[in-house]
This record gives sequence, structure tokens and C-alpha cells, in this order.
Amino acid sequence: MMTTSPIDLAANSFASLDDAQAMCELLNRETGSAYTVMPDHYLGFTTRRSMTQTAQQQPVPADRQRPNVMEYRQAFRGFIPHYLEIILGAVLASSPFKVIGWLFALLNLQGIPDWLDLKGLGTVVAYAGLALVLYGLRFIYSYFAVKMIFDQDGVMLKKGIIAQSQVQIRFNDIKTVGVEQSVLDRLLGIGAVHLDSAGTNGTVDIELRNMRNPVDMRRRIQQLIDQHTR
Repeated sequence: MMTTSPIDLAANSFASLDDAQAMCELLNRETGSAYTVMPDHYLGFTTRRSMTQTAQQQPVPADRQRPNVMEYRQAFRGFIPHYLEIILGAVLASSPFKVIGWLFALLNLQGIPDWLDLKGLGTVVAYAGLALVLYGLRFIYSYFAVKMIFDQDGVMLKKGIIAQSQVQIRFNDIKTVGVEQSVLDRLLGIGAVHLDSAGTNGTVDIELRNMRNPVDMRRRIQQLIDQHTR
């Protein structure tokens, strides 16, 4: 490098183009990054890191990274008891007197007692059927109100649509991942997945029922835990 040419070290400026190029070569060898010579208003030339390489080397800020978020809801086949309630309620509401006749036949009653108001009983049975249908339709709210969310930090269980409650466990704090299946659940391929954290002494922190392929879900959660703690 030429030493006779003036150099402004504070501004990293060089009066000679040769000095600026020599500094670029030195920086390339020492840092491994690409530097170029740029015009400078102090003495004449300066060194700047290549903008393309700088953009490639700079990490993406955490707030701009797109997290890998996965959401899971309950399986529709897990609401079979609700479907049966709706069907039974529809039968009671549409044919109350036929249902009363079946009940009399089941009880082996040959006639209608004089004290029994058959019309009033039919009305009560019809309203009871409507109430049972509305009660069975609660599975719609349960499906949209409950979901399990996996993000880059841990697992979160959200409950509610307007008023919500949230429970989150970080991957580092998950102690056990359990699966619970009844005989009917095994036939339907569903089950309950529950997560215990390290500070609850065996108390279930997160539990989501009617999950499809709960064994595969448990294996997927364990893989996420291993990737996070690795």
C-alpha cells in the first residue's frame, strides 16, 4: 500500500485509488467479505462492503420471521354422542305421539289412564325433543371454540370464541405427553392428548379430546420437543 498519499482514517477515505483497492484486498483476506471501492467526498475514495453479500449475511429479524404455526381442532367423528342426541330429539319433536305409543308398548300398557292428558303429554315430549336437539348442537361451538396451536415456542390451548382462555406450555417445560383412548375411540381413530408441565406435579395442563391419530400427534409433539432442546 502506498504511504505517501493522504489517508483520513476517521472517515476511512483514501486520496489514491490504489490505496483504496489495497485496503479492499486486505479486508477481503481478513474478514472473508467482499469489499468495493466507492467515491468519497472527503479525499476521493473509500471502501464499502458489498451490499448484495451484506444482505445475504444479515440475519432476518425475529419479528419478521414467519413462524411455523400449526392449528389442530377436534375430529367431527368424535361428536357421535351429540349426533345421536340430535337424531333422538328430532324424532321426539316430529312424532311425539308415536313415541308415546312406543313407550306404552314397551311398558305393556293396554290403555290410556283417565287421569293422563295425552295431548299435554305430547306437547311436553315435543318440547323436550326440541331442547334435546339444541343441546346436541353444542358440538358446533365446541369445534370452533377449542383448538391446539403449535408455534416455535411451545403448545397453546385456546378455548372460547368471544371470551377466551389460553394455556401455553413451552417445549422446555413439557414433562410428559400422554394419550388416552377408549374402545370406541380406537375404533374411530381418535383420542385425547394431554400435556403435563414440569411444575404441576402430574396435573394435566393441556388436554384436547377427539384428536385424529393421537399416537401420531404424540410422536409429532415429541419430535418438536427434541428439535427445540437440541
